[in-house]
This record gives sequence, structure tokens and C-alpha cells, in this order.
Amino acid sequence: MTIGFWIAAVLLLLTAMIMVIWPFLRHRTGPQVESRGLNLTIYRQRMAELDQELASGLMNREQYEAARLELEDNLITDVEDDPETSAPARTASPHRQGGVVLLATAALVPILALLIHFQLDHGGPDPRQTIAMGQAPSAGGGSEQGATQHDLEEVERMIGQLRARLEQEPDDAEGWVVLARTYRFLERFGDAAQAYERAHDLIGDDPILNVDYAETLVVAQDGRVSSRAARLLNTALEQQPDNQNALWLAAIGAFQDGDLSRSQEHLEHLQTLVDSDTGSARAVEDALREVNAAMEQEQADSARAPTDPQGDAKVLEVTIELDEALAERLSGDEHVMVFARPVDGPRMPLAVVRTEARFPLQVTLEDGGGMGMAAQNSMSQYQWIEVVARISEGGMAEASSGDLEGISDPVDPSDPEGRVNLRIDRVLP
Repeated sequence: MTIGFWIAAVLLLLTAMIMVIWPFLRHRTGPQVESRGLNLTIYRQRMAELDQELASGLMNREQYEAARLELEDNLITDVEDDPETSAPARTASPHRQGGVVLLATAALVPILALLIHFQLDHGGPDPRQTIAMGQAPSAGGGSEQGATQHDLEEVERMIGQLRARLEQEPDDAEGWVVLARTYRFLERFGDAAQAYERAHDLIGDDPILNVDYAETLVVAQDGRVSSRAARLLNTALEQQPDNQNALWLAAIGAFQDGDLSRSQEHLEHLQTLVDSDTGSARAVEDALREVNAAMEQEQADSARAPTDPQGDAKVLEVTIELDEALAERLSGDEHVMVFARPVDGPRMPLAVVRTEARFPLQVTLEDGGGMGMAAQNSMSQYQWIEVVARISEGGMAEASSGDLEGISDPVDPSDPEGRVNLRIDRVLP
């Protein structure tokens, strides 16, 4: 993250604080025009920062417009605030609720101040900037590096105060978001993920929250897009199809799972949204180039597979049924991932097919075919293999709690019949 980003964050925070605290303290402050003038000054400063961020490529056009609209809405709300017309709105909320808002804001300010101090003096990388196709974020260069023991103890004390308040008020969704972002800044991604989970339980599927939560899970899991993260991203994209962070992470997840066409689709969509001649545009171009190269290699491997000197390509005809007891768990929008893997040895998929979950289902698995599987690592190379059919909300091959799964008996790839029957009959714990 950059100094400009944090300056902008502080200004935005000040604007939010004034809009929240002013109605509660108004009877003890000076004339209303002073508050309006201050808000107008902050608005102009914030707009200048936004313009600078946009020009330098630190913010894309969508993020710029969203921030600008939020600032304008806040300014209009303050300018139109009148003692007579706004009184009902102020009295509609209990006084205790106002105190909670003030307390939450007060808890955030000193923590953010110390975090900014760390960033300016001991700056570390933004985890989002280290996530690349198939690469995990670097473990070094944390924002706490070089911080004094006193500073760290002070931050921990403030975090402890916030956690203590959340124990008393566990339904404070905004408090959990603040805690999650604080942990994330300190690169305590496991703790951040837990806090985001609590916030998600309270708020539900908000696209911004979902993407932040998914991004934290990816960093916490060494760059791997888990099925949980994939579900969060898919839901975010249903609500905001042009969410650039969601498209980027979803493309990474599809690439990691071998679904090259899906990864290509996300990246091509993202390419239409980012401004040209920016770092973001170049990153998307590089990723798209890598995906296209992998697809070309897959096609070349498939073309060579029939003449492979190691033997004929193996083909399995797989029939899949769903246990009636599990049918009620499906909404009709799920996908099933069918793949073959060795019974002994590496558990990597040897052939993969992803299709809609419509049962009974018949699919064909073949050497060198499907979703990035290379002909050099084929079913025919193993004495025994097994076929797995798995239904997950994210459509990912990686197992996750709550997925529906079925596994065949061991199959001899040399069997000339090449037919496999299996039933999806269990829920993963």
C-alpha cells in the first residue's frame, strides 16, 4: 500500500466520523455552518486525493466513481441537515445505539493511527499485489517489521479492547469488519479470516465483504483459492458481474483448478474493465497470455495422445447416480466435477470433466483430455485408478466441508470394457 492510499483512507475516515458523530454532539458544538465548511474542505481534499490515485493507477475507474458518489452523498446529507427536518430521524434511533456507534468509531481511530505509523515507517507490501497466477504471496516484508515492542504492545492492547467490546456486543457487524481489516493489515490472515466469517454471518452476502473475505482466505492459504473462497467470489460476481477483484481471484481459482476456459472468460471480461496502459492492465494481459499458452499446450498434448508410444489413450465411460437422500440438497444450479486419480501414488487428477449436476449422468474421461490434464500423466500409466464425482457450490475439485461425493471401486485401466458406475452418496464432514 502507498502513502497516498493511507492519506485518502484517513480523509475518508474523517468524513465518515463527522457524519456519524455530529448529530450526537451538535447541541454542544458551534454554529452549523462551521461543520459544513469543514466537511466541504475535507470533501475537496478527498476529491483531490481520489484524482491523484486515479491518475497514478492506484485506483480503477469503478472504484473512483464509487468513492466519489459516496463523498457526494455524505456532503449532500450534511448540507441539507436541518434541526427541524432532521429531528425525527435523530430521535428514531435509541440513544444507546448512538453511543455504540461513537464507541466503535473511537475504537477504530487510534488503531488506524498506529497502523498508518507502521506503514509509513516500516512499509510492507499489499497482499493483493503479490497474488499472481499460480503463485503464493511472499511471507516476508510484513508491516510489523522493525516496529518497536512498545508499538506492538499498544496495537495488541487496542485490539484487545475491540475484541472485549465484541464479546459484549457480538452482533456488531461493523466491529467485526474493523477487527478483520486490522488483522489483515498486520498480516494475521488467519485471525482476519475468522473475523470476516463472523461479519459474514451477520451481514450476509455483501459483494464487497465477500471479496475481502475471499481475498483474505487466498492469502492465508498460500495463494490457493479454496472452494469456500470460490463460493464467496461466485456470489459476489452474481451481484456485481464487473467486480474487478472478484474476476481476478475467480480467474486464479479456475486456473489452479485446471478450468482454463473459465479462467480465460474471467480474464477477458476483466480486460474490458481495466484502464489501458496501467499496471493492472499489464497484469491481466500477462495472466491471459499464460492461460492461452496453457490452453495451446493442452490442445497439443491432446493431439499427440493417440500416437503416444507408451500405448493407446485410455477412455472411461462413467455413469453417475445421486442418492435419493441427498437430492433435496441441490438447488438445480450446481455443477459436478468428475475426475480419475491413482489409487496409490500422487492424488493428482489424471482426467477431469466438469458439467451440470443432472442425474443420472454419463461422462467420458480420457487420457490427455479435459481442463489442462497433460497426456504425459495419464490413466493408462497406473495399475489401479478410481473415479471421483464431487458436487460443490464453487464447482471446484478441491474437497470442502458440505460437498457431496461419490467414489468408485478401484478400476483397472487396462480393462477393455472401460465402464465405471458410481453413486454420490455421502456428505463431506
